[in-house]
Amino acid sequence: MSTWQIIAIVSGIITAITFLLGVFIFFDDGLKEKKWSWRYFLIGAFFVPFIIFFGLIHLQEYLADVWEDRGFIRHHWKTRQRKEEDERSKEEYKRISNAFEKGVIRRDELPRMLDGVTKFELYGKLLGGDDWQDFVYIENEYNGLLNDFFKRHPVIHLKHGIRIIYLPLCVQGLTNEDVLMYWNPGSKGILDKSIGIDTSSLLDELCYPEDAAKLTHGLISCFGWAENHGAKFVYTSYYPLKEADDGNIMQQIENIAKKAFEFNELGFYSTAKRPSEDKQATKDFADEQFNWEIRNLVDEIRERVEKLEQRGFSRKLLMKLFTEKPELSRLVITKDMRIVLPDYNNMEIKMEPINKAVFLLFLRHPEGIVFKHLPNYRKELADVYQMIKPLGLNDRALQSIEDVTNPFLNSINEKCARIRGSFVSQFDDNLAKHYYIYGMRGEPKKIDLPRDLVIWE
Repeated sequence: MSTWQIIAIVSGIITAITFLLGVFIFFDDGLKEKKWSWRYFLIGAFFVPFIIFFGLIHLQEYLADVWEDRGFIRHHWKTRQRKEEDERSKEEYKRISNAFEKGVIRRDELPRMLDGVTKFELYGKLLGGDDWQDFVYIENEYNGLLNDFFKRHPVIHLKHGIRIIYLPLCVQGLTNEDVLMYWNPGSKGILDKSIGIDTSSLLDELCYPEDAAKLTHGLISCFGWAENHGAKFVYTSYYPLKEADDGNIMQQIENIAKKAFEFNELGFYSTAKRPSEDKQATKDFADEQFNWEIRNLVDEIRERVEKLEQRGFSRKLLMKLFTEKPELSRLVITKDMRIVLPDYNNMEIKMEPINKAVFLLFLRHPEGIVFKHLPNYRKELADVYQMIKPLGLNDRALQSIEDVTNPFLNSINEKCARIRGSFVSQFDDNLAKHYYIYGMRGEPKKIDLPRDLVIWE
């Protein structure tokens, strides 16, 4: 019997006794003081149905286990045996993990965590594990009919943001210079032409090479990262596709997407809600809203990003194709207070004066700033703003500085979102995140760029 079962049964007995004691005292004429009898009675009347109900459920489960194990003695023995097996399994897992870490066991010699039939382990070098909406067509032998279908339907977008990727056409779309410079702004747009990406390229991603024979032709989708005895892998599902006419193939794809989405609704993405803005503002208001506001880009920036970005998958693909790997640029604050990235072809990041002042304020504080302490930085922000606009501070500027350093308002989050947009509109967030202001709730917000890359003229 488990600890919870014992607690439930004992609690039920105690509550029942309490209830009966209250009834006895209430009806006992020899007891003149009756006020405690009502309390016993009410406590028992409220709790006894629930406790007895849950106690009986646990008791029923326990008796069912005893019946299945053919007796109390055998059940006790089997329970003890199962605990010993769990301990042995933990020891074996630890032994294999240590052997893998020391290089005694290869990755493909590790015990499988997934079935290797519909669920597979991938290294994740090309295909990330964070964007479950991306389905990629894969095959171990060229299928003319299915390939022709995807060539005729190069862009397939379904409900809930689900997208179907056909690798050969995807790679062709990435050779656009504008796209290349967005992902790697410091490059000359040089690609390694010797690397070919086709419908079978992802077979090399399989942690168990023998699995390649099982992926005849179908769609794969990733559901996040997992671990197998210390080896990180991408949890991947495979959905076979059958040869058919265009309408039937499209119906198969829609059924696959629906099945995958229902699977993800069980907890593979967050359903957290944004904190309400209607409640009374506190000094933590701006901090509570930050992680939500910073995700939002102004419309004109979002349109450009959506056009260039391909939801993480293309980033990994480009990283494999690029001869030059993306690196962080130096950031120069010129004498006339311009923000220039010399290693990104002297790219200038333009911002409104108040946004630039906030950016420079945080740049001056590598330790970060806690939002509820913003009033302490009001004078410093005003000084920075005056360096940007040396002709003086007008009433509008003074009000902006007042608002942005008020933790009861959302102004600081709006400025941080626009600062983020100024960088993300120019190059990929994988690089941009080092330049804009970010931080978790309750922690100081800061700019992560190493300060040896910052040059103040």
